[in-house]
Amino acid sequence: MLEIIGILFAVQGIGGLINNLQDDGGKSWFLVNYIDAFNGFEIPISIGLIVIGALLVGGKYLTKAKR
Repeated sequence: MLEIIGILFAVQGIGGLINNLQDDGGKSWFLVNYIDAFNGFEIPISIGLIVIGALLVGGKYLTKAKR
């Protein structure tokens, strides 16, 4: 279940980052662009979502003991 949430966070982060770097002002379905409290911080928050998503997806493998 955490992997699915991680994938959703990563997709939102990557898509939001691409959308904000393009700066075309077009319509967007990325959550970070619709929350007014994030105005001016869209790119750092998108990067944070990517990192959180990657940790949720790969966290199980990072904490696994090496043999």
